[in-house]
Amino acid sequence: MILLCSLFIIILCHELGHLFAAKLCKCGVNVFSIGFGKPIFKFTYKKTVYQLCPILLGGYCELQHELKYSRSKYAFTNKTYSQKVFISFAGIIMNIITGLIGYGLFLLTLNKIFLIFAFYSILMGLTNAIPFIPCLDGSYPIIFAFEKIWGKKKTYKIWGNICQKFFKWIMILNFLSIPYLVYLIYTGKIL
Repeated sequence: MILLCSLFIIILCHELGHLFAAKLCKCGVNVFSIGFGKPIFKFTYKKTVYQLCPILLGGYCELQHELKYSRSKYAFTNKTYSQKVFISFAGIIMNIITGLIGYGLFLLTLNKIFLIFAFYSILMGLTNAIPFIPCLDGSYPIIFAFEKIWGKKKTYKIWGNICQKFFKWIMILNFLSIPYLVYLIYTGKIL
């Protein structure tokens, strides 16, 4: 139960990072979702659908025209390079911040639950920062660089198709890779 609650908080904080950064940059947010599957609870507030879904192996913050060519000033694709990178990495930054808070709580209380939470939060953020893997936040700066080479229409058409097909599976694999990384760290094979 503790792991499930920790996972919920980690995913929530990650997606809130994207949401707050997008709103700060005046980027439209269509859907803010914790979990995958058919929503068990949802409501709309200021043109954004907020939902909770039963498969808690990730979440997403669907930005307006995230990987589509658009002329809208609220479209993610029309934000500056630095705004797009900020929005993309805001979830990772939130995971690291919440992980550091969890570690601080561990130092204050010596309760190992906070240490485990801190470790998973930071690890989730860092694994999401891996570049060259479509759909992970770390791949977005690379996508934005291709805009200069191929143009927005072609870049977002190609990358949008890739992400549409693989998004949920890559998010689930990213989450499921964490126990393996824990094993490698625990056995001293890395770090």
